[in-house]
Amino acid sequence: MSANNKIKGNVWELETLSLVPYYRSYLGNGYLGVQVSQDGTGVAADPPVRSFIAGVYDGEYEQLVEIPRWSGIGLFNGKGWLTFDEPEKITGYRQTLDMKRACLRTQYTWEYRGRATDFDITFFISREDAHLAVLRFSIVPHYEGEIVLENSLNADALDNLNLQQRGSEAGDLWLEVMTRTSNVRIAQVLGISCPDKLTGFKQEVDSPGSKQIRQRLRFKVEEGRRYTVYKYVSLFTSYDLEDPLRGARQRIREAESQGYDRLLKAHCDAWNELWESDILVDDHKLQRRIHSAFYHLLSSVREGQDHSIPPMGLSEDGWGGHIFWDAEVFMLPALLLLHPELAKSMVMYRYRTLGAARANATEQGYEGAAYGWQTGRTGKEASRGGPSKEIHITGDVAWGQWQYYLATQDRGYLENYAGQIIIETAKFWASRVTYNENADRYEILGVVPPDESTCEVHGLPTVDNSVFTNAIAQWNLRTAVKVCEILGRDYPAAWKEIADRMYLPFNQERQIYLEYDGYSGHPIKQPDVGEMIFLLEHPMSQEIIAANFDYYREKADRELGHSFFPSVHPIVACRLGRRQEAYELFVEWDGFFLPPFEVMRECLCNEGIVFLTSFGGFLQNFLYGFGGIRIGEDGLKVQPLLPDEFSRIIFKRIFYGGKAYRLIVEKKGGQDSYELKE
Repeated sequence: MSANNKIKGNVWELETLSLVPYYRSYLGNGYLGVQVSQDGTGVAADPPVRSFIAGVYDGEYEQLVEIPRWSGIGLFNGKGWLTFDEPEKITGYRQTLDMKRACLRTQYTWEYRGRATDFDITFFISREDAHLAVLRFSIVPHYEGEIVLENSLNADALDNLNLQQRGSEAGDLWLEVMTRTSNVRIAQVLGISCPDKLTGFKQEVDSPGSKQIRQRLRFKVEEGRRYTVYKYVSLFTSYDLEDPLRGARQRIREAESQGYDRLLKAHCDAWNELWESDILVDDHKLQRRIHSAFYHLLSSVREGQDHSIPPMGLSEDGWGGHIFWDAEVFMLPALLLLHPELAKSMVMYRYRTLGAARANATEQGYEGAAYGWQTGRTGKEASRGGPSKEIHITGDVAWGQWQYYLATQDRGYLENYAGQIIIETAKFWASRVTYNENADRYEILGVVPPDESTCEVHGLPTVDNSVFTNAIAQWNLRTAVKVCEILGRDYPAAWKEIADRMYLPFNQERQIYLEYDGYSGHPIKQPDVGEMIFLLEHPMSQEIIAANFDYYREKADRELGHSFFPSVHPIVACRLGRRQEAYELFVEWDGFFLPPFEVMRECLCNEGIVFLTSFGGFLQNFLYGFGGIRIGEDGLKVQPLLPDEFSRIIFKRIFYGGKAYRLIVEKKGGQDSYELKE
């Protein structure tokens, strides 16, 4: 937490009383995301506040589209425009992210040329209505005279957006643009409500830029009087409606009719339902971080969609906003038992893009379905330079589908969706392997392993027999056989043979798996073998698990300090029964949280990034590490291992097989115990 945080016992609010340090968080509802800023609306932000809509991509490599800027509210106090360029002119600063209600409140006084103005701003992206954002903008001027409030919809800086139309009517502004190559129309409508009678009120609308429309509201103010305006913004795309502008205009009229208080209540009620699946601990600092992890993750996923989550979610377009294995391996398991309805949106994305995966396999001369390492809206490979060699993603996707089935026991989903993906990906692996006649084994040659640093740092274009890649291919083939047997379908006998004779590089002397053929013992960016232990749970004896864990823990690149290590290592330590070691590894997370909103970074060597992959890994430590939860074909099992620092963990609501349970893990009589109740 920030040193300025004055609410140490409050587990729901993250607060800063100073302008620095400041690593941006974001507001989102799984459809729409917008970065937060120090001024509260984004009008004075440098760099500019950015905003994104899930599933809207453009360009040859399908980049997540930054939509026209819409959130800022400017103020002219009669002497100058609000700016944060001179921090000494900002006093009484307080900004609070209320994670329970998913609201940002910003309060401060801005003084310029003898005129002081108090600001009190509340901002939320409606969870109840995917297409609505709301701001309450309240000021108290300590002077008399005319002021100006400015709002705009502005795409001038966004070269890949072409203007379709813009206009205004009865105080509302609208702007519709179209993406350059994907031809997606994005419509925004902005409405301002002024419940107070304003003296000398004038409204001016103009278009100062080629893809912008601006509104200025002029009125006279009295010293010490509070003035409040409400800003409603609705956003639709042509994916949502045939006429997105018409839909957005209609929604603004409805929002203005409902009013701020009703909209806020509906939004808070929707978030309250999500928080019914909270994880509770008795440490305030840790509880805030758990809430931050959930808040940031939940803000980028929504029920009823068929989009997945990029590494930075809807907070930014890092890595093109593409979908990677991060979604299946790090984020999906964190949501699966707590929010299966949200997890379904993620797995349905892979089903929607199955056709593209089939095409990707065909184009490379293989059978079945091969998922792209980086994908956007269509599911086509979005990696620059052609299809990526990081093909373990195909097995990762199949693994996520099977996990969803195991957790939900949804036979219909297995029959209609997951089964197809698992079978089609098995076909790919069967066509991708190479039979080594001399050794009588199957190998997978010329791949990039999960630990990409092998290629990026150590100069190898590809490796042969990446142990994680081969292991997940083996798992995929065996699981496809299982699925066919469950569904009463035929399958090729070769699948069993390939799986049984799949080569996994292993050093007999050390009793360790090798990251790949010829692995030299160099430092690693992430624990490929650790990920075989968890999440893949590749069959190994406790002795071999211990040997691999001890060996590769010492190989971790500490200078890089990647979040994949604390995502995996504490859970493996729990499996080995190493209570204190698990906690010591868990504490490594401390360096990944950044103030004031406990956002998480990818590596200890970078800053200023909302890395949802890290949040997912952090939450998995509680679910599958200390909580000891396992889902398998034989049901739900719990084998907790609490460190001395935790007296108990409460999982308020977990779902298994369509039923809701409450799980309490605690120490009783010096022993780890649990209670699971419907």
